[in-house]
Amino acid sequence: MLTTFSTIVMAQKKQQYKEIKISKTSEVINVSADELWKIIKDPKAVEKWSTLIDSATISGEPEFEGVICSERVCKVNAKGHHDSYEKITSYSEKTHEITFISTKRPSFILYVDTHWKVIEIGPKQSAIQMNNTMHLKRFMGFLLGGLMKKSIFKNVNNGIEDLTVFAETGEISEAKKSRIEALKKENKENRLE
Repeated sequence: MLTTFSTIVMAQKKQQYKEIKISKTSEVINVSADELWKIIKDPKAVEKWSTLIDSATISGEPEFEGVICSERVCKVNAKGHHDSYEKITSYSEKTHEITFISTKRPSFILYVDTHWKVIEIGPKQSAIQMNNTMHLKRFMGFLLGGLMKKSIFKNVNNGIEDLTVFAETGEISEAKKSRIEALKKENKENRLE
């Protein structure tokens, strides 16, 4: 009887939100897994290469050996998004994995995590696997779920493209260059006002 009751309670809990899951593995990136991991494992470095992130501020004592902080705040460059407050909830030098969970979000978003894993393909070849999970309140999930899934998928694809260019060339992508120029122009206009 206990098992049946637990099963019912779990089934009811599952129905309380709409889950969105996105999983994407990049094409082969022509750098070693260790080189790619050096870029990924630094929570602040994302501001250097990602068009989606204008800046990243890190804070907090590390909770995992090998990581430099426990939290970060990213200024996000995406329509409808605000600053992203994240906590590192898992980290492994050995398996080249890091997970962030969103700590501040709109009330209709119940849970968000982002999990990155570097996969070794060959001596100078690797790939990045990005997994995103989001739980939305059922009504809002029904209304916005499709749009949000499309937006997340687009951001993941753009992030992989930015990362690939940066890892393989040491240079930022054309999209990131354009974003930096737009920010400079915006800042200049704000100073003139």
